[in-house]
Amino acid sequence: MNYQKLVRMMDEGLFIIGEAGVNHNGDLEIAKGLVDVAKAAGCDAVKFQTWITEKVYSRALSLKPEYQMRTTDRAESEFDTIKKLELSFDAFRELKKYCDHREIVFFSTPDERESVDFLIDIGAPLLKTASQDVTNLPFLRHVAKAGLPLIVSTGACRLSEIAEAIETISSENQDLVILHCLSAYPAPLEDLNLNVIPVLRQMFGYPVGFSDHTTGTAAACAAVALGARIFEKHFTYNRSASGPDHQASLSPAELKEYVDTLRAVHSSLGDGHKRVMSSEENTRKAFRRFLVTARPIRKGARFEESDFVFKKTGSGLSPAVLERFVGEKAARDIPEDALMDWDFVEFGAPR
Repeated sequence: MNYQKLVRMMDEGLFIIGEAGVNHNGDLEIAKGLVDVAKAAGCDAVKFQTWITEKVYSRALSLKPEYQMRTTDRAESEFDTIKKLELSFDAFRELKKYCDHREIVFFSTPDERESVDFLIDIGAPLLKTASQDVTNLPFLRHVAKAGLPLIVSTGACRLSEIAEAIETISSENQDLVILHCLSAYPAPLEDLNLNVIPVLRQMFGYPVGFSDHTTGTAAACAAVALGARIFEKHFTYNRSASGPDHQASLSPAELKEYVDTLRAVHSSLGDGHKRVMSSEENTRKAFRRFLVTARPIRKGARFEESDFVFKKTGSGLSPAVLERFVGEKAARDIPEDALMDWDFVEFGAPR
């Protein structure tokens, strides 16, 4: 999966990422099951999150966000909550092999430098940086230097922060995709601000996608129409499972519907060139109106506009040429309800 192939997939269709995240609850076999779910749903890739808890979280100082307070033990520290969800590097080696076997792209979001280097070592074809690292410029520079295609998420960020992050990354690596994101779980529709998608594309010149934390498909459909071509969506094996992200994730059936819906919406966009499509040719022929005489017309009579009606006849002369006839003489007797023909008219006859 090089950058050119990724861009080509986005140009020709969509690149849809099933975000398994931490919904494996620290269990390798559950993680493999999530790979199967993503594959069955038709995702192009399945993404995880790779970190060493001690290098990212403080036992005493790290804060638990409100959405995790609602979905995990409130008395448990953020460090302890996250530590239970951590997968070992050995587990990720197995996951990468399993994804290769299932023929689905594996990649992950590293949270610190050792995990970046590890993912490169096991052959991850691309990397993603989390919204929380948009202002972590030294880390972004390290990830960029890996030389892999890089997906950059931008939730809970100011535009100036995004600009600084993109400048930092692009000085080392031009193979970028930007994801518009709202860092709320689940994300309220009224806060999504999807019109940022074309703004980001115009400002930075890179492909732009959508990291979707909403509960349905409506927002993603709108994002497709606004030009997003890469999507990331959380999913789980069971929305009732214990853990911070399950409730804001799609079930396996919902993920399949999500993928199918987005691909259908994308296919409906077309190429932007207005023309008669093959599926409407028959309707066009049956529904178009043509010039028909409204009454019998005697040879030599001057045509008036009221001599004509516009009927669905399948063929004939377009109403657009009506003015060509008005005031001209009839070249022959014409019955009522006759399809007009140029031969019925004596053009230029003296008045």
